[in-house]
Amino acid sequence: MKLRNIFTRTGLLAGMICLFASCADELAELNKGYDTLTLTADKQEINLKEADASQTAVTLTWTSGTNYGTGARLNYTLTLDNAAGDTGAEPLFDKRFNDQELSYAFTVRELNDYLHNAGISLNYGETLDLRTTLTAEVTGYEEYTQTSSLTLKVTTYEPVSETLYLCVDAANAGDPNDMLALSLENNQQPGIFSIVTNLTAGDEFKFFTERDFTSTAYVRAADSGTGLADGSVCPIVKKTDESVGDLNFTVSETELYKLTVNLLDNTLSVLKSEPLAPAYDMIYFVGSFNNWSFDPMKKDPVNPFVFLYSRNFEWVADGEFKFGTMPGSWDNMYMATQDKAPYTDQNVKLGGTDQKWVLKEEECGKVYKIRLDITDGKEKMIMTPFEPYEMIYLVGDAAPSGWEIKDATPMTETDEYTFTWTGDLNTGEIKFSCDKKESWNGVWFMAAQSGEEFTPGNHTMYLIDKSDPNYGSLDNKWKVMEAGKYTITLNQATEILTIVKN
Repeated sequence: MKLRNIFTRTGLLAGMICLFASCADELAELNKGYDTLTLTADKQEINLKEADASQTAVTLTWTSGTNYGTGARLNYTLTLDNAAGDTGAEPLFDKRFNDQELSYAFTVRELNDYLHNAGISLNYGETLDLRTTLTAEVTGYEEYTQTSSLTLKVTTYEPVSETLYLCVDAANAGDPNDMLALSLENNQQPGIFSIVTNLTAGDEFKFFTERDFTSTAYVRAADSGTGLADGSVCPIVKKTDESVGDLNFTVSETELYKLTVNLLDNTLSVLKSEPLAPAYDMIYFVGSFNNWSFDPMKKDPVNPFVFLYSRNFEWVADGEFKFGTMPGSWDNMYMATQDKAPYTDQNVKLGGTDQKWVLKEEECGKVYKIRLDITDGKEKMIMTPFEPYEMIYLVGDAAPSGWEIKDATPMTETDEYTFTWTGDLNTGEIKFSCDKKESWNGVWFMAAQSGEEFTPGNHTMYLIDKSDPNYGSLDNKWKVMEAGKYTITLNQATEILTIVKN
């Protein structure tokens, strides 16, 4: 009994020691001493350039300041103001920080946007004297508020267009809706667009910032030659008024080309892509899993030679499949190169002896994604089990949380592969994140076409991993045309988005 009491008292004593130690640590954490609040910048003259849009423009750091021995927590507020403006005006930037946050870095694009979205009178290319102020507040002690300020000189730039469209047969100026959207090469770097498309020798083309013939156009410079060829790099000119000639580009050969337009250095580069077109415009999944019917596969959004298919493969006798090139036709089918090939066998042949891939019964009961490449001489079938994402999020200015990806709006899981969400959407753009990566290079469910209208019904989606360099520039968002309450159902297995307007 005495021994038990000793252990009990020892335990209580140890607990009290830990408690006191914990309290001491907490007090140490909250004891900020008597440091002078000091705000500093790693540079004070900042020349913003759009070519460096994703780079850090300036980093502001500050000392902790003091809580005057009160043990109360400190909170910080960082503001930016026009040094020459009204001191009572709303700040251009206003952000709060806790006592563990002692720095903030502005990117070039962020700082430039803050200055031009603030409603102050500021011409592009002008240098602005910017006053940045840090305020430290001691919780519960208003009289202990501290401030530190410094002045920055910031030179701004005029952002280039966020969108660009290719107008082919520009000499005849047909329907503006026929213009083709270019994609950003890198979503973190504005101004560099590209597109892969077929061009016919002699066809005239130019570029517009919107699907509108009255929008700003980019045309051929007067002193540059005509008939662009593979490897050509030529200057482009922004048509701002009638003094700029309305000169169109042409190519010398009918081919599939990659056109890259750099609005930062005003150049157009042309590279030939091979081959010109796939042998078949549509491919169909055929097998015992769909009772030997012909299910259309999706075209890859980037590579016209790749076709995609996704489904939950429940076991059906024989478990066989192959791929058709015409609905209902058993001729010219893409098949395995061995009889009863395992689904991991990537080898493909066109026609010949009827040989199929086989899924075993124990391999069924799950979703697989199929990627069939019919490039001549490089045919390949890749079939992989799909592990569904545990959460899907709404992102975009149409969504409740806007473009703040870290605060993206979560959907609700209804089964392993299906998520739903009901709520109010604004007009604007929307897409769906699978992982909320703040680099924006994560995995997304995107629309089949950029700007596809977000209307009631079933919509085909694409599962895009933007860490893959082949898809890094792809950013197909839906466009919500009418604000209101919607119910959205997203199926990862079928890659179908179902929209209901409530």
